[in-house]
Amino acid sequence: MQTKHEIIISNSQSLDSIPAQSVNLVVTSPPYPMIEMWDELFMAQNKDIKIALAKSQEREAFTLMHRQLDPVWCELFRVLKRGGFACINIGDATRTIANKFQLYPNHSQIQQRFFEIGFDVLPLILWWKPTNAPNKFMGSGMLGAGAYVTYEHEYILIFRKNNKREFQSQKEKDVRRQSAFFWEERNKWFADFWDLSGVTQKIVSNQARKRSAAFPFELAFRLINMYSVQGDTVLDPFLGIGTTMFAAIASMRNSIGLEIEPGLLPVIDQEA
Repeated sequence: MQTKHEIIISNSQSLDSIPAQSVNLVVTSPPYPMIEMWDELFMAQNKDIKIALAKSQEREAFTLMHRQLDPVWCELFRVLKRGGFACINIGDATRTIANKFQLYPNHSQIQQRFFEIGFDVLPLILWWKPTNAPNKFMGSGMLGAGAYVTYEHEYILIFRKNNKREFQSQKEKDVRRQSAFFWEERNKWFADFWDLSGVTQKIVSNQARKRSAAFPFELAFRLINMYSVQGDTVLDPFLGIGTTMFAAIASMRNSIGLEIEPGLLPVIDQEA
């Protein structure tokens, strides 16, 4: 089976070139609001975010960052077919601003937005990203009433547009059967806790954004095989170094990726 793969260099909020109800599955990981390495990207989109952070108005900055992501989530509802899935890898943020440490709940903010848009909210997956730092305890360590729980996981949020997908024709049923996975895979993949090791992005171009937030290939590969069949189209509106696209190729799916940073294209070519 031949598959097609397209990379679009564009602001990820602009999915105008993608027809309505043309995508079967979304697998993506957006910039994480309130994670410091993403500040510059968010501030470039909205100068009010820079002002809020400069004034230590952390709640305002958090809200404004999520407003930058909201148009993407609305567009996903438009481009997904009925019964299509959206899988969003996101981590909450921990940060100290004006001497106050707290967690910023990115995952619940996105869940609430998808619910408001009209998606069905499905059970999520926790995936463990162990912290390898020698002293990984946050706060006062061995002293009571001052330490914080170690934050070592991220979320895979899972949403569906409308009711369950139907496979009506014999051809559709045959493709679904050909796309089946093993019983052992089913038991591991559909558990709500995944033990996966994180990966580090390889940034080889001086023009590329200096970041390191790629999710593992295995994460994208599992989700694509869980929530689509061979020949389907998978979309990643925050393509990064192309992990979703590579997993789609390995799974005999078509793919579309959007990326705002042209400097990441050499990284994708090198990995390919």
